[in-house]
Amino acid sequence: MQHKYQRAFTLFLFLIPLLSVAQETSLVEIDDLFPEKVTVAGFVLTESQEVSIDAAAITPYRSKRAFPFTDAWILNSKTREVVWVLSDADDVDRTRSVTTFEDKVQLDAGNYEVYYSTFPNYQNIYGNWRNNHGFWDNIFGNVFHGGDWDIRRRDYRELHIKITGSGTAVDDDVVYDWQSEKKSSAILDYSSLRDDVFEETIMKLSKAATVKVYAHGEAMQDGNYDYGWIQDLKTREKVWEFDYRNSAHAGGASKNRYAEKTIDLDAGSYKVVFVTDDSHSYRRWNSAPPYDPTFWGIVIWPENKEDRSAISFEDIEDYEEKNVIVKFDRVRDRDYKSQGFTLNKSLTMHVYALGEGRDGEMYDYGWIVNANTREKVWEMDYYDTENAGGADKNRLFDGTITLDAGNYIAHYVSDGSHSYHRWNSSRPFDEKSWGMTISVLDDNYSASDIVEYDESNDESILVRITRVGDHDRARSSFSINEDQKVHIYAIGEGSGNEMYDYAWIENSNTGRIVWEMTYRKTERAGGARKNRLFDDNIFLEAGEYEVFYETDDSHSFADWNDSPPRDPVSWGITITKLDE
Repeated sequence: MQHKYQRAFTLFLFLIPLLSVAQETSLVEIDDLFPEKVTVAGFVLTESQEVSIDAAAITPYRSKRAFPFTDAWILNSKTREVVWVLSDADDVDRTRSVTTFEDKVQLDAGNYEVYYSTFPNYQNIYGNWRNNHGFWDNIFGNVFHGGDWDIRRRDYRELHIKITGSGTAVDDDVVYDWQSEKKSSAILDYSSLRDDVFEETIMKLSKAATVKVYAHGEAMQDGNYDYGWIQDLKTREKVWEFDYRNSAHAGGASKNRYAEKTIDLDAGSYKVVFVTDDSHSYRRWNSAPPYDPTFWGIVIWPENKEDRSAISFEDIEDYEEKNVIVKFDRVRDRDYKSQGFTLNKSLTMHVYALGEGRDGEMYDYGWIVNANTREKVWEMDYYDTENAGGADKNRLFDGTITLDAGNYIAHYVSDGSHSYHRWNSSRPFDEKSWGMTISVLDDNYSASDIVEYDESNDESILVRITRVGDHDRARSSFSINEDQKVHIYAIGEGSGNEMYDYAWIENSNTGRIVWEMTYRKTERAGGARKNRLFDDNIFLEAGEYEVFYETDDSHSFADWNDSPPRDPVSWGITITKLDE
């Protein structure tokens, strides 16, 4: 009898490990892979445990320290934390192109996402993968696009990741459902973004609140390509910005970056923006994807659930059209826009201007002048702008100015290339706004504070001859009833003490020249050295006068043969009365 119990106990001890093995099931099995694909699966663990991982990847031959050319990883679906990556595992069998890895990892109970990427992982040994792309193409071309597909196909048949443990396997549809559920709790979801996307909205906070921002994009030390920001619409300051410095490597290609930050926001209105360029985005990868590919873009959650009711959104166009007083948009080549306005009190204005510039010079740009003094009160200066997305020469000014009560004229001019629908290089992210928009920021602003200003109805302007072209001889006349000073604002062409485009004034009764635009009376007008400016007062006796402006056969408005002046549309002469 005793031997019988001993045999039963021995059999029990023998069955314990078999029962444990029987409880372990295949949680994930990804295989039969093709080049440049991302394959997704998942599994559920009801309790904390150690899972086993068996994987095979294409790796550099005889280089154990190099990263694999293909990659695999595991994400915690709730926290989005990467809990395991292939590079953590030890290789157990390295052949000429395919290496087998084995590993174990301790995981808590929860839902997990598994990824296998066969995109080449361009590693940058010099800091900029683009500079070495031709070199890597020579290597990866044999691995991913080799002419002998039968040989390459055998390698891909060996690629896999297998995970075993005590849990439940799920397919990619379930994984995407998990992600959708995660995003559904957000207050803003601009994720899974493709190429050439420009997303923006107005986020309003009725009280101070804390939000969590989770963003993925493309950036390198030399610039940002898929990126975004949050801007306080009262101060125009960016309270959060996605760029290389404020992000970390997101896995995959070195240009994949991510940011995860909690931000305290005061009550107010904010603009949230995220843009992508024409390459490397969700399901359009041109290199290895990030570890959390479906969150490419920006997602925002309230840090505290009670703050959700304090946050609302408004369509960007509805918000920005409310207080617009000047709107020059979709500006084409060789275009010129102008619009006058009168301020009945001092107001703070928002200027949003997109144009073309490089090396400190602007070619498509805007400015604002005081209509009475011709003083330029604001100009789109290259050094006050930032990149507007796309080509480096796309420039953006997004800021505020304060203007006193008075008459003003807003101008915008473009040269003969690179404008809306005529881009000769990569377009800006907000292409439809190419031009200039001016709106009022003051909270106490009312419609009566601003009225339209029309120069033709301005009695202080005695003569205005502007935008004069080649081979022209324009004339106008005026009279004054008493001796007085008048202001002359004239722009023309001159060099070597000679003037070629210039103005003069004659007394109508005597024919005597009472004033002439000579080289020595002028100063530089910006742009080419030959652009000359007279901006001063002269004394005239009561009487009638004729004003002339004459140009030669080159370098005039809209037909410059060198850099234009700072105020090209005033090429000519303007005479105004002085305020009494």
